[in-house]
Amino acid sequence: MATHATDYQDGRMPLATTAADDTQYLDRSTQGSNRSVDEGIMEEYSEKPPPPPRRRFYKQKKYWIICSIITVIIVVVVVLLIVFVFFPMIAQSIMNKAGIEVPEAEISFTPDDNLARRQEQTYDMNSTFYMKMTSKLSHTGPFSADISFHNPMNVYYNDTLLGTITLPDTHVSGGSGTLEATTPFLIEDTDYFSLFAKEMLAKETFIWRMKGKLDITALSRTATVDLDKEIYLQGMNGFPEVKITSFELPGDAPEGGIQVSLGTQLNSPSPIGVQLGTIALQIGYDGVNLGQVTTEGVTLKQGPNDLVLSGVLQPQTEAADLEKVGVLFSNYIAGIMSQTTATGVSAAPDGTNAIGWLSEGFQSVQLNVDLGVEQPLSIIKGVSMGYLDLEFNSNAPYAPVTSAPAVVADFSIPFGFSLSITEVSQELKMGTNDTGDFATLSVPYVPSQSDQDAGKLQFAMNNVTIQGISGKEQQFNDFTYQLTASDLYSFQVGGNASTKTSTPIGNITLSGISFEVPTALRGLQFLNATATTINGVDVTGGTPENLLLSINVSMNNPSDFSIATGDVNFAFLASSEQLGNVQLSNLKLNRGANDVTASSTFDPKSSNVGQNLLSTFVMGQNNDVAISGFDGSTPIDSLAGALGAITITTSLPGLTSKLVQGSKLTVNEDSPTTGIVGVQVSLANPFTAGLTITKVLSSVTYKGMPVGNINQDISGQPFVVGGHTTAESNPLQMTMNIEPAAVALLLRTLAVDASMDTRALDAMLGMGGFSIAGQEDVSPNSNLFQGFNISQFVMDAMQVLKADLQLSSTLTIGEYENDLAFSQDGVSVQTGPDVTLLIPIVGQPIVQQIVDGADLAFETIILSSPTDSSFKVQMVGSISNAGPMDAEIAFPEPLVVYWQGAELGKVNMPTIQSKADVGASFDVSGDFTVSNQDTMGSFASFMINNADFQWNIQAGAVAVTALGFQFTGITMDKYVTLLGANGFKDAVVINSFDLPSNDPAGGITLNADTSISNPSQVGFSLSSASFNAIYKDILLGPLASDGAANFAPKATSNIKMKGRLIPQDTQEGLDAVTEVFKNYLAAKDTLIDVTGVSGSGPNGEVGWLTAGFKTIKIEDVIMPGPDTAPELIPSITMRNMQMDFTKGAYAPIAGSTQVEAQLKNPFGFPLGVTQLNMDVIAGYEGTGIAELAIPDEEASTSESGLVTTQFSNVPFAVYDDQHSLFDAFVMLLTSQSNVTFELSGSSNAVTSTAIGSLKLENINFDVDTSLAGFNNFNGKADILSLAVTGATSEYIIVSLTISMSNPSQITITLGNMKLNVFMNEFDAQVGDVSLKDVTIKPGNNTLEAEMHMFSTNLQALSQLLSNYMTAATVPLTVRGFDGSTDIESLKDGLSTVNLATSMTGITDKLVVDAVVNAGLEAVLEQKAETQVTLYNPLDTPFTLLKVVADIHTENNDEYFQVGKIDYVLESPMTVGAKESAQSPNWPVTVMADLLQLVNLLLAPDVKIDIAQNVTIMVGGADGFAGELYYYQNQVPCTINADFLGLSRGATGNATDTVMSQLPDSVLSSLGIAAPSSSAAPSAASSPAASADDSSSEEAQATTAPEPSTSSSDDSSNDSTNSSSSDDSSSSDDSSSSSDDSSSSSDDSSSSSDATTAESSPSSDDSSGGLGSLLWPFKI
Repeated sequence: MATHATDYQDGRMPLATTAADDTQYLDRSTQGSNRSVDEGIMEEYSEKPPPPPRRRFYKQKKYWIICSIITVIIVVVVVLLIVFVFFPMIAQSIMNKAGIEVPEAEISFTPDDNLARRQEQTYDMNSTFYMKMTSKLSHTGPFSADISFHNPMNVYYNDTLLGTITLPDTHVSGGSGTLEATTPFLIEDTDYFSLFAKEMLAKETFIWRMKGKLDITALSRTATVDLDKEIYLQGMNGFPEVKITSFELPGDAPEGGIQVSLGTQLNSPSPIGVQLGTIALQIGYDGVNLGQVTTEGVTLKQGPNDLVLSGVLQPQTEAADLEKVGVLFSNYIAGIMSQTTATGVSAAPDGTNAIGWLSEGFQSVQLNVDLGVEQPLSIIKGVSMGYLDLEFNSNAPYAPVTSAPAVVADFSIPFGFSLSITEVSQELKMGTNDTGDFATLSVPYVPSQSDQDAGKLQFAMNNVTIQGISGKEQQFNDFTYQLTASDLYSFQVGGNASTKTSTPIGNITLSGISFEVPTALRGLQFLNATATTINGVDVTGGTPENLLLSINVSMNNPSDFSIATGDVNFAFLASSEQLGNVQLSNLKLNRGANDVTASSTFDPKSSNVGQNLLSTFVMGQNNDVAISGFDGSTPIDSLAGALGAITITTSLPGLTSKLVQGSKLTVNEDSPTTGIVGVQVSLANPFTAGLTITKVLSSVTYKGMPVGNINQDISGQPFVVGGHTTAESNPLQMTMNIEPAAVALLLRTLAVDASMDTRALDAMLGMGGFSIAGQEDVSPNSNLFQGFNISQFVMDAMQVLKADLQLSSTLTIGEYENDLAFSQDGVSVQTGPDVTLLIPIVGQPIVQQIVDGADLAFETIILSSPTDSSFKVQMVGSISNAGPMDAEIAFPEPLVVYWQGAELGKVNMPTIQSKADVGASFDVSGDFTVSNQDTMGSFASFMINNADFQWNIQAGAVAVTALGFQFTGITMDKYVTLLGANGFKDAVVINSFDLPSNDPAGGITLNADTSISNPSQVGFSLSSASFNAIYKDILLGPLASDGAANFAPKATSNIKMKGRLIPQDTQEGLDAVTEVFKNYLAAKDTLIDVTGVSGSGPNGEVGWLTAGFKTIKIEDVIMPGPDTAPELIPSITMRNMQMDFTKGAYAPIAGSTQVEAQLKNPFGFPLGVTQLNMDVIAGYEGTGIAELAIPDEEASTSESGLVTTQFSNVPFAVYDDQHSLFDAFVMLLTSQSNVTFELSGSSNAVTSTAIGSLKLENINFDVDTSLAGFNNFNGKADILSLAVTGATSEYIIVSLTISMSNPSQITITLGNMKLNVFMNEFDAQVGDVSLKDVTIKPGNNTLEAEMHMFSTNLQALSQLLSNYMTAATVPLTVRGFDGSTDIESLKDGLSTVNLATSMTGITDKLVVDAVVNAGLEAVLEQKAETQVTLYNPLDTPFTLLKVVADIHTENNDEYFQVGKIDYVLESPMTVGAKESAQSPNWPVTVMADLLQLVNLLLAPDVKIDIAQNVTIMVGGADGFAGELYYYQNQVPCTINADFLGLSRGATGNATDTVMSQLPDSVLSSLGIAAPSSSAAPSAASSPAASADDSSSEEAQATTAPEPSTSSSDDSSNDSTNSSSSDDSSSSDDSSSSSDDSSSSSDDSSSSSDATTAESSPSSDDSSGGLGSLLWPFKI
């Protein structure tokens, strides 16, 4: 189909016509032409006179033939004009007038199924989307036509290209049509499209301008016309109709804040639907960012779009922001609309990846949405006032102050997030449905506590005024009356509340919470709900007319409130007779029980009712009383009616305490004869007011038995008892009945009343000759008197004496005087020990007889704290046959002790308790006074060395107390026999001993743990006891008790002894001590003798005791040896060792400068070794492998017992049959960090002690010890320096300085050593390292070595050389092997060596620079030459044989290969050590294209990257040949180019110069027409003409294209389509080269059809320039 292009600037569309329409048009034209001819003929006839008649021309046949021919020609011409000339214009005119309307469009990012199947290209959704569009075409002309679009079509907004779309073919008919299209929209500029997206979302309408070309086919003809149409579309208009359909805050957000869910209806007026996917909006209020909400799967469509947005209200930190958020919530609760905003944040159509332009456009969306509810929310459901405190004041009777500590409001929040209401304030009104509001309350902010789950809010009201409403006083009075009278009183509470609330987004204030709810309070019920109780009555004073009372009352307040009413007065009534007045001052009734103190007046003398009330009250009887309100009960108007109606009845309790608390009876020495006893009365005054008694008249009886009488006027000394005190009267005289039988009867009666056993009393009375009522005949015996104490018996019986009193007393209280008569029974009578004066005394004879028949014996006696004149004694013994009753035997005077008729001394004897029929066991202490020291010394010697001895003990004036009485003047005389110590024969055992240290007094301290058995009944507790230890008549040293020496009687005592082994200055003494030590070290016992020296008390040595001790000699006491022989040397450590294996593989010379043997002294004293020798067997795994014979060496010993010695030049002689085990030992020592082995043998040592020098022989040892091994030399070696110094044909010689670490303390001499070197990357050997005369010392060792670099793995070797030359670090492993040493015992050890190391190459660059020489052949034949300057950083020459290299560079942000070299040098190139040399010309194959080469020529500085493989010879002509890969970047490069006179740095139009000199054949091979030097450059070939589409369109608007005559229509179409498809791809190239070719063309003379010109190399355009030259490259 042929097309014709005509531009219309008015935007009209060409008219589409059909073939039928064209025929009608031609017919009408022909008819018009005929009429014109006829009219012309007629006009000619009318103007001239008619000629002579002649034959009409139309009647001639020739005429008709000519007319027919002319008609046919005219018709053909007209048709051709219509078809070929006018049809395109008509079509363009119709298209210009046609309209496009888009009623529906959808933007999506997922192709539909049909499009996805057709589409082969995958688009970037950030620059492409899919548009499904339904369009209506109108005013398309009267003809049916097919429309085919030249895709892609350009879409403009505000004259800026938005992008392109692809439209399908369509059909129009009858002036209209539809266009259904689903097309990718390729965005031209995403930034600008973002701006458009913002306006599309914000504006009410917007205009797209669609430009392009289309073919219209009608009437069998096709015309190509321009499409340039404005399409009016309705925008989103900022979404003016948005409403919130639901508002939920379901809970706390885990990350902080509040979860929010917004049901939102978004009304879009635009027909354009947009797939938004997952959208995020930022919501806010009044400038506060509330948070972000999102929803998924959003596709906006025209009309309402229901969305559920979920997100989080974020926490707020600024106070102002929190205040605004509080307003928002408050408005919502109060039913007030709040305008919120929602601002777009992002849109991710696929739910994950945001589209940039879409998100930016969406970010312009700001929705203003009203948030609220139609009616205020009902938050407060109920109010419980809880307990109230009401305080009334007469100055403000209708403004009581209230406090409510726990007001509880039931609340319900329609949200799910957690909140805590911390403060609340209220403005309230109180009222009832009947009375209306009668009071108001204003509660400021107070702290509160809330329980959201329970829906409870608790807060307190503190000192809030209930303000009565003016004019509502009567209603207020009704309120107080109902509170006073009612059980439950209901009323209304309403108003507004504000809260300070802690939420997950911060602390906010909620206000405007309105409510009106009922509440109720329990009333006072006139205080008669429970009985009012009088707890006590106090008399506080008296006036001449009245007693003044203070009454404590318990009143129960059953209400929910406490009430303070000020002073309240009531009448005091009894038996309906008013006895006084009661006043409650500052009355405050708390909830529940109240103890109230009232003051009252009371006049008992005014009536019998009052006098009887007083008497019965004192005697404890209860009386009914009442208090009653009256008109003047209170001055507070609002309470007058309520309090005046109160009447309370109660019971006045009688006095609970007795006035007379007790009495005291005193029996005087002469009472048994005079009958007068003293009586004192204790009176308790229960009142505050004091009592004064002036007369006492009383009779005293006990169970009807008269005890005595009192009748005494005491007005001279009145009995005054202060308020609330108990006072005791002055002694009163009572006349007592003292008849003996009466006293005995009273005593027995009291004993019976006290439930006491009277048999012992009856026996005693019988012994006294009494016979009274109830007395029994009882015989005395031991059981009867067991525990009986006659004195206590009497005192106990008198304790139950209680007197019955009849009293009449005159008393005065304050100024009020009255007679008080009352009776009181059971008054307690207190008695003392003086009542025992009535008990008869039994007599001395019976007690003396019992003492004479008793026996005295001692079990043990312990002497302690002895001095020359005294000691303390602890006596354990018994007294038997002591009689039938318990007795206490006291010794007021000391006992006297006699031995063999001589007095030893006197001893105090404590009191002894004797049991009836048993006697006494005693364990008592006393002080013994020595009468004579000599006698005492003789007794001590006798007692220590004999089996027993006898004492005689005498005493006088013994006192015996029995049955509660003490009998004195008793005497005693007794003999006792005791066991002696019998010389301590076989009684001493040394359990253990120790020699802990040198003794300050000289020698060695000796500690001994001894056991001494004492057979005597007499024991000693001494401060010290001293002995001597003797061995074979040699005094070893003194030994004394370490502290106290306690020799328990008849027992074995463990006694710690401390002494010393004294220095021996004779050989006999040293030999004796050495023998003792040898016995101990051999685990043998030693027999010694022990002799006594002295005995001491607290003041030092005691003469008489020392005299006895000196007679002690105990023979054959065993000094025990240990159970097993002690190990004297438990460990031996060689801190270092030197071994020289070059002197013998299995007898290396060994030595150590520090051998440490731990001396384990079985004692603690310093034992120093000054000299020793050793025979040592070294073993491994339990087998001896070698021996060392260490001669005498000096030694030193530390304080810790560490013996340090040394040895040298001692052969480590390995046993012949243990070579293999020694090899294994050496291998472990080489490879491990520590090796354990055994040392055994014996040593002879000379020791130094404080006793003297002792020689200890054959000290055996068998210990495990260890040596720190070489640990594979810590597994690494460092190369400190290396240099390639030469080579042979087999290897490269590298001189090394290496560092190896020896972690052990062994210095080993190895001789020569060789190790293999492996390259880790290939695990291939790359050489070996040789070391000579190696001695490895502890620590770091710096060694010189030589490496021979070679390998069977040529790749590894090449890589190693390459890395070395390129400064790379190569990990290597150095390994030992069987041939590492010639010393047999070291082979296994060195074969385990495995050391990690690394070789770092040289940093010097091999390539100094390069010079490239390029001519025209670089372009035509891709050939050039280069010279390279090389530097040899080695210490030996190298020769270059072959070079294979790739050369790259970077220019204009393009990295490309410039060329490559593959060249075998004709003459090897040798570079001396540390020298530089320049190569001859090497051929280079040029890999860059012409444009890259030209750009290189223009570059100011060229650096190249070289990667090459070279064949080299290291070390000269006979050196080592190998392959080397080498790379070096940024090599300076100089390009000497001569492209037919063009070289780097030339000025002017270099490209034209090249073009003008290239042969036509070359240009033809490049597809370029030969340039004409005379022709001016055509604008059609100017790069500026193709710079962009807009400039091309402007050229088309001014110059119509001329059809090509050299090609058919089809070829023209192909060319046009080809060039159009390449516009976008070539625009970048043309624009990038426009600067270089700007001199070849002027922009104003651009081609009218740059696309056609550029795509037609065969056109007549003969332009040159860089753009023409680069054309084939752009293709």
